[in-house]
Amino acid sequence: MISRLQGAWRREAQRVSGSPRSWERPGLDVLGAAALVYALWRGDWLLVALLGVWFATSRVAWYYRTRVWRRLQLSLRAQPRRVFPDRPVDLRVRITNRSRLPLPWLRLELHLPRRIDVQGLKLQRSPLDAVLLLPFSLSPREQVERRLTLQVPQRGLQRIGPTAVHLTDPLGLEDARGELGGEADFLCYPKVHDIRAQIREAMPLGERRGRSFLDEQSRYLGPRPYQPTDPLRRIDWRQSARRGDLYVRTYETVATAQTAIFLDPTTSRNAWDGIDTEVLERTVEITASLANHLIDRGQAVGLYVTGVFSEAAGKRPFSVRERPRGGPQQLGRILAALAQLRPPGLFRNLPRILLEELPTLDYQVQIIAIAPYLTQDMQFALMRAARDHRTFYLQTGPGAEGDPAVPPRVRPLPVVL
Repeated sequence: MISRLQGAWRREAQRVSGSPRSWERPGLDVLGAAALVYALWRGDWLLVALLGVWFATSRVAWYYRTRVWRRLQLSLRAQPRRVFPDRPVDLRVRITNRSRLPLPWLRLELHLPRRIDVQGLKLQRSPLDAVLLLPFSLSPREQVERRLTLQVPQRGLQRIGPTAVHLTDPLGLEDARGELGGEADFLCYPKVHDIRAQIREAMPLGERRGRSFLDEQSRYLGPRPYQPTDPLRRIDWRQSARRGDLYVRTYETVATAQTAIFLDPTTSRNAWDGIDTEVLERTVEITASLANHLIDRGQAVGLYVTGVFSEAAGKRPFSVRERPRGGPQQLGRILAALAQLRPPGLFRNLPRILLEELPTLDYQVQIIAIAPYLTQDMQFALMRAARDHRTFYLQTGPGAEGDPAVPPRVRPLPVVL
């Protein structure tokens, strides 16, 4: 019988994580009960009183260790749910004591991402995460809320939790630890830089365009006779010389310019070289800055990238094929995809995605390919894309001897952070 009780208490101690010798309590209870019977038989009332006090304190400690912490309710809430790096995030930690007993010594063990900082508090950091210890003292049926200010220096999905509770009974006899399960998360976008001054194109004879060349979305219709209000740069000198009079080029203007961004997150030429974190972050920030600039100028922007991790996809990498659309919501979708970009290895299937998407893109859609370095497969895909679309290539990593050359009809995009 005693062995069965000891086995049950071992399982309870493993589940609740109480004091290391909590499973020995049944044996002590049996000895205490035998001592109490002996004291009653002998009529030693002092010993009876001492054993009664011992039984009472033991039961109080046991109840706190096994039952009271289950009456705790924890709520975590992070605001805002979308934030840029180095912006404050308000985390509200609300704990409720639903029992009728006080909890004078309570400590929460809150697990945070390793790079997060909490304003005014120190964290216990490890290679995997950071731990924040929060002391509380709760009265019966009391609810306490603490507000913390978080600083996030890096993009990504930031998950807060799980949360453990360390509980000590009022007599200080027993310690208990249990999982409350409170969790919260928020998304940190990549950094967005101002690149307006870097995407201007030099015109022949030293002339510069009055607007970014990425804004040109029109189709040539043919020549027509010159009118006094026409700009001189629209004059078609070949047609004018052939017909003996001044003619200008006419274009069909597209209402909304469209751009498709194809991003290759591969930072290493060989699988054994690993991931160059600096090149990857620069690539992501350039892509986010370019998408923000184009959408801010009224364009419709799409994103095609592989290696995005999401909780909905079971933490497995998947491909994002976001069709060109405009507006702040589209920018939010692009930034969210870039925030969760964490390639674990080589993803050289972007040329295949580019070739698959070319037949589905309209003729006026311009293509921007962004990659740390150029491969032969990407060179071939860019040559195919340049036949029907205005195509640009932006290299974010250092070049190496032997890399393929950019195709002649593909224009380099000079953006450097």
